[in-house]
Amino acid sequence: MVTVRRGVPATVRRTIGVLSPVVGGFYFGAVIAGVARAARGVGHRVVAVQTYPAGLDRERYPEESVLDTPVALGAVDGLVVIGKALSPERLAAVREWGVPVVLISEDPAHPDDPVVVPDNVGGVRAAVEHLIWHGHSAIGFLGNLGQRDMRERFAAYRTTLAEHGIDSDDSWWYEASDNQEQGGADAAARMLQAGTPTTAVIAATDRNAVGFQRALRSHGLVLPRDQAVVAFDHADSGARVSPRLSTVDAHFGRVGEHAVGLLLARMRGDDVSPGEHRVPSSLVVRESCGCTEITSPGGVDEDLSGSELLRRLAEAAFAGPAGSTVSRRAGPDAREAWWRAVEEPVDVAAERGISPAPAALGRLSDLTAALQPHPEALEQMVAVLRSVECRRVASLDESRAAHATAVRRAVTDVLLAVTKGCTRAMLARSGQLERTIVDQYEVDMDLLRGDGASPRALGWLPRGVRGHACLGLWVGTDRGPGDREMEIVGVHDTSGTLSRLVGVRTTASQFPPAALTRAGTVGSNELTFVVPVTFGGSDWGLLAIDGTVETRATQPRDRFNHWAALLAVALDQERLLGSLREQRKALEQAAARERALADTVRESEERYALASMAAHDGTWDWDVSAGAVYYSPRWKQTLGYAEDVIGDQPSEWLERVHPADRDELSAAIAAQLAGCGTPLELEHRVRTHSGDYRWMMCRAVTVLDDAGCPARLVGTLVDVTERKEAEIALQRDALHDPETGLVNRLLFLDRLGAALLRCRRSSSYDCAVALVRVVDPGAMMRDDADHAPDVHREVVRQLRRPLREGDTTARTSEDDFAILVDDVGAGGMPDRLTELLERLRREIGPRVAIGVLQSVRGMRDVNEVLREADIVLLRGQTRIDPRNAPVR
Repeated sequence: MVTVRRGVPATVRRTIGVLSPVVGGFYFGAVIAGVARAARGVGHRVVAVQTYPAGLDRERYPEESVLDTPVALGAVDGLVVIGKALSPERLAAVREWGVPVVLISEDPAHPDDPVVVPDNVGGVRAAVEHLIWHGHSAIGFLGNLGQRDMRERFAAYRTTLAEHGIDSDDSWWYEASDNQEQGGADAAARMLQAGTPTTAVIAATDRNAVGFQRALRSHGLVLPRDQAVVAFDHADSGARVSPRLSTVDAHFGRVGEHAVGLLLARMRGDDVSPGEHRVPSSLVVRESCGCTEITSPGGVDEDLSGSELLRRLAEAAFAGPAGSTVSRRAGPDAREAWWRAVEEPVDVAAERGISPAPAALGRLSDLTAALQPHPEALEQMVAVLRSVECRRVASLDESRAAHATAVRRAVTDVLLAVTKGCTRAMLARSGQLERTIVDQYEVDMDLLRGDGASPRALGWLPRGVRGHACLGLWVGTDRGPGDREMEIVGVHDTSGTLSRLVGVRTTASQFPPAALTRAGTVGSNELTFVVPVTFGGSDWGLLAIDGTVETRATQPRDRFNHWAALLAVALDQERLLGSLREQRKALEQAAARERALADTVRESEERYALASMAAHDGTWDWDVSAGAVYYSPRWKQTLGYAEDVIGDQPSEWLERVHPADRDELSAAIAAQLAGCGTPLELEHRVRTHSGDYRWMMCRAVTVLDDAGCPARLVGTLVDVTERKEAEIALQRDALHDPETGLVNRLLFLDRLGAALLRCRRSSSYDCAVALVRVVDPGAMMRDDADHAPDVHREVVRQLRRPLREGDTTARTSEDDFAILVDDVGAGGMPDRLTELLERLRREIGPRVAIGVLQSVRGMRDVNEVLREADIVLLRGQTRIDPRNAPVR
């Protein structure tokens, strides 16, 4: 029997959980933002869990969620599940936790579950009827019917056509391979191949429609003349194409808000009717349907009052409000506050004949920006406000006829105020995107550099992250379903209160820990995201981090998803480096050589650092405002140039930088000039007077002027070529056999593992593996001590002869050598491998044994491949005389 936690007091601050395939983008992000907005409005916290792995290949999502652990189910008091977030089996298992659940666009696992959906039927009906109003009757539908919402939209399309006496033909249905742009392009190809049987199309998603339009235009069709298009979603990408996309606004944020309302009612113990709860949608008309100007949904109805027109405009023109500041400024209903702020100056001008107060216009501008206007909002506002102006002037009686000029001036002032607000909103989004790019660059550099502190400590998080974060890694290797154990290994907390969590073990159901979710500020517009730390075949654990949700991006992958994928790569790299260190310790000779080389490098670096401090080597001073750089004589001597050869332009340095390092150096300098707080420190190659490139260490700090703006960059340039070459040599020795120069066992296994993975992904790819073993290296020397070469040296000499780019020859043990032949196809063992092995047999004879696997397809892992090759080799030794048998 399932027990549901009920009777949660309304005054208690609770945690609302959201399970979503991803946690950003115009759909998932907008729904989560609506959930957060409604929950924060009554003082509750929100935890949004991403159920799809980070680092997916482009946008090829799996058929269903791969999350098998009950993440956060024990840490939340109520749960909102967005469509496709869980498999049907996992969704049914959620009820066993006794957590009240509300679904969004998902088939219920139990008859009592309420499901909140956008009004797909009403939205598609409005779109079809709008195209019929334009005179179209051959109206098609394109989309992928894999999701519940898409199936509803397709059914509504056919029903609406039937209601208007139009029989839909099967050739009008253009199936898309997915919900993205490529799916729309594929559908366009099918339509063109069928001879363009329709004159208009309903697209299941905006992204389908964008790809559809681009494909048609690339084939010379003129839109909307040759094909009118109306889509569904109201994503910003639709406003960036030509012609701009007419679409249905499903108001995904309101879907999330309505789901929270139902969930809170269930948590209080109120009766909530099961089944569907629909949130109204509205049609946004642009040019792709055949209209010539932007209008608000429903148009400017002459029968409506000015107040009603403004009220409808406020409901349709905005995506916000953005955060809690709007609610505090505008009261409980920000949209109502906005349209009243528009109407009041016009009414005052009509009644008293006076202009709006600057303070009122400033407040209107602030409200407009905070409500996040849609791309077409300003055009809608102009049309509606001009209509309101005409009606207000026409309604003036004789005693106030002189106020007409004041009304027109007030409308103009209002238009200027909302224009400022729309512009500020666009600039704010541009600034946000710029900050995101800077943050991404910092994270990329810190995590991919791999030479700093462990990524587990979360020191790589950008400085702009003010919220809390913690990283939990799985304990053990068991990946089966169930409540897996995890250990918290790192936290990010400026106050230091969460540091006690490090080392604590918990379970997936209790993650994120309550100490993190409770640390958030009441009323803040941030929520806690939980993202799987995965990439490829790696699954490390979960990253919990406070932040704001991205609701306007076309791509659903937000920055936290990107960070989690990079973190998984960094942890893989850390583990690989650890494995390499263990390998070096196991080889006494290699370990001694590495220690000696490391000591030499360290002593060389110390000597050079002391010499540089004494001589002030390579100093430079960049005057940012003047655009001139002072290069010291020692700087010029370091590169081998005379005093008068180098001028004072930045190009004297930057144009001599190696092309492979130029972008990174330019980006680092740009970051310093943009206000980066840490000193610049970067190794790069610079061309000297002799034409050779030398490794240089550049260190610099930014000097600010009185206004706090970067005025100068001052730094040094030090030649570190010897140390860098020693590091490169050290890295090479770690991956190659020191005696033969061949690839060592570790690198060979890595490449063989990559080949196995490629075999699984591609049916046309295969590779072959050969194992060569020196069976009696001393026997040849006993037969002819004066003339017989060492067998090992002869095998190495033969294996060093090139096969083909992509093939690998390696020494895997004292007497064993392995050959990986890449991309052999379906033709069996390639000639290049046959020739090599026949040459070994002919020139060395019975002193080597050979085993060949002509295919690795079906092998589970590298150990099985080597084991099978060894079995083939041993069989050949026992059953076949290698002196008389051909290599197979």
